[in-house]
Amino acid sequence: MRRTTQALTHALIALVVEKRYDAITIQDLLQRADIVRSTFYAHYRSKDDLLLRSFERLLERMDQAIDADAAGAGRLAPVRELFQHVGEFQAFHRRLAQARVLDRLYQAGTDQLSRTIAGRLAARAPGAGGGAVPLPLAARARAGALFALLRWWVDHGAPYTPEQMDAMFHALR
Repeated sequence: MRRTTQALTHALIALVVEKRYDAITIQDLLQRADIVRSTFYAHYRSKDDLLLRSFERLLERMDQAIDADAAGAGRLAPVRELFQHVGEFQAFHRRLAQARVLDRLYQAGTDQLSRTIAGRLAARAPGAGGGAVPLPLAARARAGALFALLRWWVDHGAPYTPEQMDAMFHALR
């Protein structure tokens, strides 16, 4: 499964940079990844499903990495890591923005990260979630703010480093 997932993800990234997202077919993905149709459909329903699930796996790995890193203590979300990734794949993200697919990706990211942010807020001192604001709402607001900042950063040509964006995100109250 891991090889298939990696091959398909790499194929999707390459194809998105080469042609319009809506013009990419499952057959294009199969040929680029060198897999058969039945293998694709054993794991994914569509290219949108592949894109969303690949993004969710990326966020999960980033999230786990900050939990495993002692330097990540106190951070609510893998902001630096996400911004670094997007910075490295700017052409890919620009093409997804042109295809109007980023909103779906960012919604999935907000859903996923709001859960892990809620867990990190709950582990902090009582009231760290925002006091009068219920914890799930405070987590959702922070996750939404992260993706709003990411979209702004991409739209404005990445004027700050990922480290600066991480510091600014974590300075928000």
